Amino acid sequence: MQWAPDVLLAALLGVRHRLMSLRYQAGSIVRVADVTVIAASEPELWVGAARARLTVVVEVPAVYWRDETVTTWEGSANANGQTITTLAGSTAPITDSLIRVTGQATSITIRDVAKQGAVGLLTGGSNSITASERLLIDAAAMRAAVVTTDTWDLATGTDRTGVISVFGPGSASRWIHLTPAVAVGDPFSRAVLINCTASGTTAASRLEVRARRAYL
Repeated sequence: MQWAPDVLLAALLGVRHRLMSLRYQAGSIVRVADVTVIAASEPELWVGAARARLTVVVEVPAVYWRDETVTTWEGSANANGQTITTLAGSTAPITDSLIRVTGQATSITIRDVAKQGAVGLLTGGSNSITASERLLIDAAAMRAAVVTTDTWDLATGTDRTGVISVFGPGSASRWIHLTPAVAVGDPFSRAVLINCTASGTTAASRLEVRARRAYL
């Protein structure tokens, strides 16, 4: 069965206030955003050319444009002022990063340099991970877990949300946001810097960040 173009467009755009993915491309630049359709005009149809034209009004609830693909950056589990190179060029805060720390490490603190928001595994007897463990932090879901395999899936691990300390600006309602700032020596560039401090680390201990860049 073949559907008429206007029927297909109605199915795609006719339901209001649901999230759909909007993709923008200009040459090699690709941006995506989850949007809700607010209004749409009646389509102008060119049946012979299988084309249609219409105007659609959308909202972007999350505010920012994003990269289409997720990248993973690796750094040290015990170093300050690390540049997350995969997020270079971002102009908006990244609120939904996944952070992974591979042990061994004790009293782990991860801090966004620009805004000084931080998360840490600091409480009681649960403040360390062994060499066979990884601490996963989901900033968007405000959840944490310790896993024993090479995974980014918090559901496969042991929940540690209850022993995560969150501090700094905005910590009452959110976990760490990775915020771009003017890069040193170049006012036209933006860089995301992160600190990760811990004790008892080894050469195998590391910090990883999985995220998409965000744009104003």
